[in-house]
Amino acid sequence: MRTVVSLFLGLLLLPGIPGVLCAKTASTAHPSAEANQSDAPRSRQQLAKLEVLANLGDAKAQYQLGRSYLTGDGAEKDPRKAALWFTKAARKGDVISQRILATMYYNGIGVRKAPAHALRWFRKAAENGDAVAQMALADMYYRGIGLRRPNLKQAFHWMMRSAENGEALAQYRVGLMLRDGRGTRPNLSRAFLWLHVAALNAKDEGERLRITEERDKVGKAMSRYQLSETKQQSEKFARKYASNRLPAEG
Repeated sequence: MRTVVSLFLGLLLLPGIPGVLCAKTASTAHPSAEANQSDAPRSRQQLAKLEVLANLGDAKAQYQLGRSYLTGDGAEKDPRKAALWFTKAARKGDVISQRILATMYYNGIGVRKAPAHALRWFRKAAENGDAVAQMALADMYYRGIGLRRPNLKQAFHWMMRSAENGEALAQYRVGLMLRDGRGTRPNLSRAFLWLHVAALNAKDEGERLRITEERDKVGKAMSRYQLSETKQQSEKFARKYASNRLPAEG
């Protein structure tokens, strides 16, 4: 389950990665839902049935109620009720609810704005393997939101986890962090490889061209031998982390 955020930033620091996630993640079907069945209740009777199941502790029903109240799909829009049900589902370990609840705390939707709570729930979802939450957590560590100060090492750690799990934006940012030595030692070869993969995973041709330009600038800063060795690794690296192919020019 991927949330698409624009890849192209003038800075390594992306303002508000968590701030754009809530509505988009809430509008995506839960992974446990049937492929041909909507999460949203289609009648008052279905809504009442969901409430019964949710009150009995069914985490999927709690998530569905939260989603309905957040989006207004199948129920009257009520962010406070949404936050209540997402909290119940999140406490039961529902990863998508953890991620959405974190964005609600980050933005102050249905709850008091509380960056520390947002950080806590993003961390829960990130530790449970959610790639989008890993990227959002990394961004909060990078900017020091919900913390006393930024922690670039943790930012790099979680951005790398997200990149390894296939998030193209995280792959792009890992490439820049490796290029600039932010949260890790500078490594032009690895920076080139991650920017190469980010370009492969870009959602449109314009984005792909921009990232390819960034990759090629890194390539020009490398020695001929280093660039040649890196290009030899690029195909294997791409097979592991990318869904498309393009030449590793540099």
